[in-house]
Amino acid sequence: MEGSHLRKDPVTQRWVVISPDRENVPRREVWTHPPDLPIGACPFCPGNEAQTGPEIYVEREPGSVRNGPGWWVRVVPDKHPILHIEGGLEKSAEGMYDGMNAIGAHEILIETPAHDQHWADLEVLQVERMLRACQQRSLDLRNDVRFRHVIWVKNYGAPTSLLHHPHSHIVASPFIPRAIEEELKGFGDHVRWKERCVLCDVVRQETAVGRRIVLKEGGIVVFAPYAPRFPYESWIVPIEHSHDFGATRAPLLRDLARAIQGTVLRIRRLLEDPPYSLILHSSPLGEFAREEYHWHFELVPRPPQVLGLEWGTGIYINPIPPEVAAERLRQVVQ
Repeated sequence: MEGSHLRKDPVTQRWVVISPDRENVPRREVWTHPPDLPIGACPFCPGNEAQTGPEIYVEREPGSVRNGPGWWVRVVPDKHPILHIEGGLEKSAEGMYDGMNAIGAHEILIETPAHDQHWADLEVLQVERMLRACQQRSLDLRNDVRFRHVIWVKNYGAPTSLLHHPHSHIVASPFIPRAIEEELKGFGDHVRWKERCVLCDVVRQETAVGRRIVLKEGGIVVFAPYAPRFPYESWIVPIEHSHDFGATRAPLLRDLARAIQGTVLRIRRLLEDPPYSLILHSSPLGEFAREEYHWHFELVPRPPQVLGLEWGTGIYINPIPPEVAAERLRQVVQ
């Protein structure tokens, strides 16, 4: 099988993208703030729309021209996609091993026309536009029957990116990621044992206890999970049960925008503007959807270089208790 393709580990059932065409994609080796491009060279800046390819989704000023300046948010194809939208799955076997083409979608959400604006400094309306763009892409991508899951990933200060301009990734895959499969098992087990959503129970307990709560914005609560893998890991969760981020209504998107912005602002000030990753966890799509699931965002500052113990066993070592992390974040002056 030539070019990018998918291989399934027969022990863990984890899918891996084998992508030889990305071997020479430039990258940095440490988490830090990316070096900036000269003025006028950034392909994500207004006026350089021709460098990104045609926009897939856009919100723009009335009267502005498609694929031209005047936009607020844009979604465009990734020029070095992890998964490719063209072709069929073409599932195959090599003896006992399973593989298929690296089919999917990999899109870039350009989050603002401003080249160097941090999420904490954006207007709440702009964060809401980003969330709506992600939601609308999720709703559109699920129309492709090849796709089973859509994820949104924001890597701020990531070693994999050479572009400073605020952007994030929307990825649709033909399989359910292993991390989501593991969560689905936990949700399913809890429903069978207690006939309730486990994350709804977590939200009720965390709200009642309050020690790990970071902030609350309307229908969204942010807390440090009871057993966090990483220092200052925060979960951003809708209080009311919902399995599908794509079904989120406008008032809750507004609450979510405020909650995300309030969280990254606290982390920025407390930890002196660290790199971070923000990842959307939502239910699989179509016939694979699971209504017992509860969508949420997970935010991790300073994503670590994974050590041998974590990588080899899945046992994580966190030096900061979540109660301490939540209290420090609560005390940050906005």
